[in-house]
Amino acid sequence: MKYLIIIFFTILFVSGISDRLPEEKPWPDELNTANDEAYLSELEQNVILELNKVRSNPKRFAEEYLEDLQTAFEGKIFTYPGQEPLKTQEGIAPLIECLQVLKQTSELPILKPVEGLTKASRDLVTDQQEYGGIGHIARNGSTPQKRIEKYGDWDICSAEDITYGSFEARQIVIFLLIDDGVPDRSHRKNILNPCFRFAGVSFGKHPNYQTMCAMDYAGDYKNK
Repeated sequence: MKYLIIIFFTILFVSGISDRLPEEKPWPDELNTANDEAYLSELEQNVILELNKVRSNPKRFAEEYLEDLQTAFEGKIFTYPGQEPLKTQEGIAPLIECLQVLKQTSELPILKPVEGLTKASRDLVTDQQEYGGIGHIARNGSTPQKRIEKYGDWDICSAEDITYGSFEARQIVIFLLIDDGVPDRSHRKNILNPCFRFAGVSFGKHPNYQTMCAMDYAGDYKNK
């Protein structure tokens, strides 16, 4: 058994799994907004797809992908389908809370991929892939906001999420939604924030946690 090594971070700036049988109906094709973006890997494209599933129909996402996970807990030990048991900080409580929130959340605007935000998130992944470490500040001292502004101009709002230790697109999104050990559930709030309309995703290896995935969001964004 290994301990939960998925760690989440978020910074917000504001300006002016399931073991179920295949779903009865497919998700709308228009949710796959990143499908043709060659600068994204297949997993990165799928992270945006899973984010859009949540945002377009939070209740359906909860029912199809989260409800069955309630049986995956034994105390604080959580076994995500097909993976080794993990020790959580809070047990099942955040999952139950997440289910309630998603079932009460209305449809949100879907996210469109943008290359500048992906480059910003990739800078952090490249840095930590080489030097290790966790968190939002790169070895050169750059912050999420500076990285986002390096590649474009953002407006209204922006944020960055990071996960460590997840291996699948849906797992990345689910663990952010559950947000175990994060008192203010800031990562869940980011995913469900109606302000965001654009996103960039970067997935890579990490010397301590095997993998990491960084996601940058913005209310509006223009590539430089």
